[in-house]
Amino acid sequence: MPGARAWGKTTVGVRCAAPAAWTVYIQANVTVQADYVASAVPLAQGQAIEAGQLVLVKGDLTTLPAGIATDISQVVGRSSNASLAAGTPMRLDTLRSKPVIQAGQLVRLVSGGAGFRVSAEARAVATASEGQMVQVRTAGGQQVSGVAKAGGLVEVAF
Repeated sequence: MPGARAWGKTTVGVRCAAPAAWTVYIQANVTVQADYVASAVPLAQGQAIEAGQLVLVKGDLTTLPAGIATDISQVVGRSSNASLAAGTPMRLDTLRSKPVIQAGQLVRLVSGGAGFRVSAEARAVATASEGQMVQVRTAGGQQVSGVAKAGGLVEVAF
């Protein structure tokens, strides 16, 4: 049905157009069985998470909150916003990545295109994790947004 959820409890319409038009609606429960990442041991708030502290669990993703990690690499190196008991499914929206750029840090601003590459020094306006957008201020005072990268790099796409 238009507007109905693709999984969980839903209604499926079965329609016939000929010889006489008719529609039957059937209640259905669609499940999605897959592996998801859970804590294998209790995790303290702010603690960096290692692969050995995680386990893959097979289960129904439709019964879990949105944003559950399905690959251990999505979680390793991040930290939780709260302490977690063993067996807790790992929600991506409750995990923090270690910052690669700190507010006030001198960074290398880089950009490039077909046949050219430029770079300049700038100062980060905010703290950011890898892959996050971050504002930087150039020596000339211009404020530019770019993607934070490891090693104090900020990549700007034009």
